[in-house]
Order: sequence, then C-alpha cells, then structure tokens
Amino acid sequence: MYKQITIENLRGIKHLKIEDFRQVNLLIGKNNCGKTTIIEAIFLLTGATNPQLPLKISAFRDINLIDENSWRLIFNKLDINSNVKISGELDKPKEKRNLIIKPKTTSYAIGSKDSYSGLPTVIDGLILEYSLITGKNKKPKKITTEIDAEMKNRPPKDYKEHLRGVFINAKTSSDMSTRFNNIQITKRTDKIIKILSQIEPSLQNLSLGSDGIIYCDIGLDRLMPINIMGDGMFRLLSIILAISDTEDGIVLIDEIENGFYYSAQEILWDAIFKSAKEFNVQIFATTHSIECIKAFSSSYAKSVQNNDDIRLYRIERKDDDFKVVTYDHKTLEASLDSDWEVR
Repeated sequence: MYKQITIENLRGIKHLKIEDFRQVNLLIGKNNCGKTTIIEAIFLLTGATNPQLPLKISAFRDINLIDENSWRLIFNKLDINSNVKISGELDKPKEKRNLIIKPKTTSYAIGSKDSYSGLPTVIDGLILEYSLITGKNKKPKKITTEIDAEMKNRPPKDYKEHLRGVFINAKTSSDMSTRFNNIQITKRTDKIIKILSQIEPSLQNLSLGSDGIIYCDIGLDRLMPINIMGDGMFRLLSIILAISDTEDGIVLIDEIENGFYYSAQEILWDAIFKSAKEFNVQIFATTHSIECIKAFSSSYAKSVQNNDDIRLYRIERKDDDFKVVTYDHKTLEASLDSDWEVR
C-alpha cells in the first residue's frame, strides 16, 4: 500500500507531496484544486509500465482524440519542456516507484539542403521512463516504454506488474461483467447481494446474462437489468466488484458520492470499509459532499474501532502553490462535531 506520493508537472499540479496514506483515503477540496489529478497520478504510478494509461486518464475526462493537443494536456500549463514526475513509496510490498513522462517529438524542416526553414517540433506521443526499487535492493530496475497515435506499444515482456489498480468514475462501467463472473465462480455472490439489499430490500438474486448484462431478481416475473435499478445500485455494485476483484491492489474512485442519495452514503462507506479489509485493498476517493464526509466519519466510527486506518486530506490551492491539511479520524470527528468547515 502507498505511504506517500510526490507529483510534479502533471496537469494543474506544479508540485505536491502527500504523506501518511492509510488503507482508506478521502480527498476533498474546492473545484480545480487537483483532487482528480492526484488519483490519476496514483493510477499512472501503479501501472507505470503500461503506456496506455495516459490515454485512459484522458478518456476518463472525455478526451478521446489522439493528436498533438491531447498529448500536451498531461503536462503542467502545456509546457513540454517540464517532464511529468511521479514518485511514491509503498509498504507491503516495500517499494519505491518513480515515473517520468516525456514528450515524444518529431522535428520537420522544409527547403533545400543549403537553405531551409524549420517547422515547430511536433509531439506525436509520450515516453514513459519507470524505475522500481524493491525491498533492500538499492539498484533500481529501469524500464522505458512509448505510446503514440498507432498505439502499438505494449508493456515489456520481461516485466509483470504485481500491483493492480482500478480507476472508477461516474461513467466507468467497463469490466463489470468480467468482475461479476469472477465473483460467481468463487461463490461470493451472496456477499454482494447482502450489501445491495440495503439499498433495494426486494433484491433476491443476481445473475450474469449471455449479453454481458448483470440482472437482478426482485421478485417479479422476469429479471431486471442492473442498469435500470437506479444510479445508486449500479454505482455501488461497480465499486464493490472492483474492490473484490482487485485483491492486494489499489482502487481509485472519483466523485464517490455520485449516484447516492445522502441517506445511502453510509451504506456505501460501510461496504467499502468491510470490503477493503476483506480483500486487502487500498482506497483513494474524492468528494465535494459534506454529507459524504459525515458518512465517511460515522461509518468508520461504528464499524472499525480502535484503529487508525483512514485519512482525510483537504487540498488547498492558490495559483501554483498547494497545501495539504491532513485529518485523522479523531480530528475529523472533532471538526464535524464543532461544525468547523472541513471542505
């Protein structure tokens, strides 16, 4: 699990360091303070040898074009002269990870051999330079990969990433059928039903159709697709499936409160705390909602006693300067009880 991370020149973040991560971490702050960029950075570092991930984090923001402008968007202030640098330290396994993302450029020139005029350098991809130090080893393992518009590059064959990461946002629904199938095979469907029935008490069973859709049995004469059972049901299922299918890994959830009525948010956190413990998954989530923050604190207080497994981080930004205010559970409880502004 991650203990800390340092981010330089990624999107809107010039420099930011966050320390003291725990099993479940909630990031809050005003719009454009960098919350989503922070969990994108963790996602990139978790799969640092996969050159497709920079494209994925753009797709999460509905940027699907692959051109010079889209490559530039990953760099702070679009400045390709300042490389993106992300480093992190993990415990269990004990590792230090470093990732440098550089522009992959091509220069063009026109004219004769003796007299030509140069054209601006064109960015046609990214170069990812990754280094990993494990255990007591002092010599890092270094791997370089590239990605361009043809997307032919793949992770090196001689390296297999052991740390899995999953990114979920309000529009993410891919891989749900695969994850649910894994749950069925390992006979854990009852656990998922028990969690979802807190939102939909009539839920009796779940099954995977040949069309890849997950269906609900709510006592009617036919099964109902999970997609039409409400945003809360669909969102909760996607989150719990991701956690249960990412054992010993990292799950990142952007705007976690989306789709949940405020009264259901404590159910959400109950499920997350229980699932994170059961599958040894580290959670990073973002929110704008004070109700979500209160549910986060209340659920932890009743479900996990005498531990120190959560952190809340308020990200403050003024121009290029970032400040991180850290709350453990006791401090967060005291702040909420005193009606202090946490967000």
